[in-house]
Amino acid sequence: MASATLKRVLVLHGYAQNGYIFSKRLSALRKQCKSTVEFVFVDAPHVLQPEDLFDNEPTEPEANSDPLKDSNAVLRGWWKFVDKEKKVSTGMEESLIFLRDLLKEAIDEGKRFDGVFGFSQGAAMAAILAALLEDPSKFSDFQIQGQPPHPPVSFCVCAAGFLPTFPLATAILSPNLGFKTQTLHIYGMADPIIPFARAKLLTELTPNRRIEPHDGGHFVPSKNTWRKFIAAWLKDPMDNEIPSPEAVSTESNSSTPVASHSASPAPEK
Repeated sequence: MASATLKRVLVLHGYAQNGYIFSKRLSALRKQCKSTVEFVFVDAPHVLQPEDLFDNEPTEPEANSDPLKDSNAVLRGWWKFVDKEKKVSTGMEESLIFLRDLLKEAIDEGKRFDGVFGFSQGAAMAAILAALLEDPSKFSDFQIQGQPPHPPVSFCVCAAGFLPTFPLATAILSPNLGFKTQTLHIYGMADPIIPFARAKLLTELTPNRRIEPHDGGHFVPSKNTWRKFIAAWLKDPMDNEIPSPEAVSTESNSSTPVASHSASPAPEK
């Protein structure tokens, strides 16, 4: 049983991943944080079919397994698309209700979450979830008997995050949101899927933010300096004296760390 002193962090995987795949991608970070953080990985409720995947989808080793025989091979998303052009989204409401029930169950069992950590599409969901816990009136079905299912989390990590542009997301993450949650934004300067211009739309909605770029692409950086930095930030998100994990230059030729990547949906209309 996890120690009562461990911070509990809800982890939301990226598009075309699942909790098992993402937990493996974050294995080095989990090891770094083993004495301070309990990471709780969950599966998004929407199972993806071949037509839901994108041309630039990275191949995960587990994805080569048979989903009918191995649940760890089932690729999932927090929302997906109903049109061939992948511009009309569906499923976020169901995912928020799924997370509502998960959070309520955690409270009923005395296992409150301290924070939420998301990657790519999961990072967008993490920000939306943190915002709803501050103001559940933005989506009435998120409430249970008029109350939020869980108190606001203390912190949110958005790695390769972005601001979805469909109506429910923009209603929740609105410019007048007054977002209070301490938020760490991590993004890759060479990310071909979520470029900084797109990531910036989300960072601007989180006043209590820290932004840390890395010189790689679409992944959670895993080299030693980054593991130590993220572990320190999760321990105390209010500590502004934690040194940045690396000095990033757009002209840097340094090697990139091993990726914990998955593709994210193309921008929604």
